[in-house]
Amino acid sequence: MQLDMMTMSAVDIAVTAILAGVLLFTWAREARAPEGGTRFVGWWGLAMLLQGLGVIIAFGASLKNNGDVLTLGTTTMVMADALKWKAARGFANRPSALLWVFAGPIGFFVVTHSGAIEAFDARLIVVCSVLAVYNIAAAVELSRADGDQLVSHWPAVVLLAMTGIFYLSWVPFIVNMPIHQAGAVFSSKWLPMVLLATILLRIALAFIVLSMAKERQEREQRMDALTDSLTGLPNRRALFEAADAIGQRRILGGTPVAVLIFDLDHFKDTNDSYGHDLGDEVLKIFAKTVERYLNVRCIAGRLGGEEFAAILPGADAVEAVEAAEAVRRAFGRSAAFVNGLAVGATVSVGVASDTDVDMDLSGLFRRADAALYVAKRGGRDQVALLECDDDKLLPGSSAAIRTSPTRLRPSRVLRHPVRIA
Repeated sequence: MQLDMMTMSAVDIAVTAILAGVLLFTWAREARAPEGGTRFVGWWGLAMLLQGLGVIIAFGASLKNNGDVLTLGTTTMVMADALKWKAARGFANRPSALLWVFAGPIGFFVVTHSGAIEAFDARLIVVCSVLAVYNIAAAVELSRADGDQLVSHWPAVVLLAMTGIFYLSWVPFIVNMPIHQAGAVFSSKWLPMVLLATILLRIALAFIVLSMAKERQEREQRMDALTDSLTGLPNRRALFEAADAIGQRRILGGTPVAVLIFDLDHFKDTNDSYGHDLGDEVLKIFAKTVERYLNVRCIAGRLGGEEFAAILPGADAVEAVEAAEAVRRAFGRSAAFVNGLAVGATVSVGVASDTDVDMDLSGLFRRADAALYVAKRGGRDQVALLECDDDKLLPGSSAAIRTSPTRLRPSRVLRHPVRIA
C-alpha cells in the first residue's frame, strides 16, 4: 500500500490531538480528585498538544513552500519533546532547569532562522538530531526512577530510546533521498513510512504514560494507607505485614529476629501539661530517634498513640538490648527540652528475641509486650528483656536488663516464664 504524505500528515494531526485531549483530560480529572493527580500526565499532554500544533504549522508551511514558517513548526515540535524530557525528570523526582528545557528549541530556531543552515535537508538533519537527544535523555531520566519499583516505566524507557534512535535513522534517508525544499515533502517516498512508525510509537508512549501514572498513584495510595501521617513511620498495619513477611523468610532461612516495643512514659501527662501540639512534637522526636539509632535493616513503626515497635531481623538478644538502650538514651537526651520547655520525656522498652526458626512473630510481640509491662512496673525509663530459653543468660552487662538506669545495682535478665503480679 502506497502512503501519501498528505494523508499521513492528517492522521498525525488527528492522532496527536486525540492523545493530547485524553492525557490532559485525565490529568484535569485526577487533579480534582481527593488524592490528587500527577503532573507527569499533564506535562506529557501539553507536549502532545504542542506536537500537534507543530505538525499543523509544518503542514501549512509545506503547502505554501515556506521554509521560515516550517522552521517555526519544527521548533514547536522540538519544544514538545523538551517538555517530555521535563516530564520524565519530574517523574524521577529530579528538578529540571527551564534553561535546558528551552535551550534546544531556542537554539534550533536561532540557528536555522538566522540562515546559518540554509539547506532544507541540513535543517531536517539538525531537527532529527535534537529530537533524538531529547528522547534519549528522557529515557535516561526514567531509567533513574527504578527506586519506585514500577513495572511500567521500563517499557517507556525502551520506547523513548527507540524513538530517539528512530529519529537518527532518518538521517541516512535524508542523505540518500534528499528533500531539497519544504514543498517537496509531499512527493517524498520514504517520509510517510517513517512518519507512520513515529505515530505508532507516540500512541504506545501515551498509553504507557497513563499506565505509569496509574501505577504510581496506586503505589502512593498504598503507601499512605501504610504510613502514620504524624511521624512518617509505618503504621500498625504495615508493621504487622512486615512481620508476616519476615516470619515467612525465617521459616526458610532460620535467622534470628527480635521485637522491641516502646512506650513513651507519662505521655498523657505531657499532653495535659504542655498541650497536644507539643505532644505531637515529642512523638516526632521519638520517630526520628528510632530512625537514626536503629539499623537500616530494622523496620520501625507506630502501633498507635504513644506506642511504637520495631522488628530487628538477624538480631539476637544481645544486639536487641543494645539497640533498645541506644534508643532509650538518645531519646532521653533529645526530649529533655522541647521547644524550650523542660519536658524530660523518657521511654520504656520491652524486648523479645528468638532464634527458633518455627517461632511465630506474634509470639515475639506478646513477649515484648510482657517485657514492656515489667519495665514500666519497675520504674519506667528502662529496657526489659524476656528471654525464650530458660537455660540461657546473656553474658556481660551490655546485654543485661537495667531495671532502673538511675540506680547503681546489679543488672538482671528476665527469664521466661515471667509471672506478673
